[in-house]
Amino acid sequence: MSDKRKEVKMSKTVAVNISADDLWEIVGPGFSEAGKWSTAVDHSEGHGEGKFDGASCDTRSCDLSAKGFSSVNEKITEYDAPNRTMAFDIVDGMPGFVTYTNNRTVITDLGNGKSKAELQITMHMKPLMGTLVGGFLKKNLSNLIDSALDDLKVYAETGKPSLRKQERMKKLLAKAA
Repeated sequence: MSDKRKEVKMSKTVAVNISADDLWEIVGPGFSEAGKWSTAVDHSEGHGEGKFDGASCDTRSCDLSAKGFSSVNEKITEYDAPNRTMAFDIVDGMPGFVTYTNNRTVITDLGNGKSKAELQITMHMKPLMGTLVGGFLKKNLSNLIDSALDDLKVYAETGKPSLRKQERMKKLLAKAA
């Protein structure tokens, strides 16, 4: 029997003007704190002891502001601190036609205090819905990755959230008041 899933793969990078080790601290050990800097993540929280050496947690739950999503639960599946590589699966919160989602981040040293972050996403979808909405979902994911990489760059280089993230935080505070 052949596998009829539709697969979407995407990879994007951003150069950052800080060392690879400092950038790794944000995305690796700081995995549970994405809500501090990512506009798409309103709140994030890590859970578990950190089964991988150097990982601060095993799973992360995120409340999202991304179009079409409200929250996701993620489980770390790869964590290699010496090589500054980590991956996680989204285990809950994706639309029903999405059967698998994996996000992998690789931090590369570019020398002279500069580094590169690469985000790789692999997603499997059920055949019919994957065909019908796969292109739309891929476009949305592409925009989300661009935003996340921009947010990461700003936060890494300045220590402050991007203007877009700051505006989102203001909206959340106004809603809560």
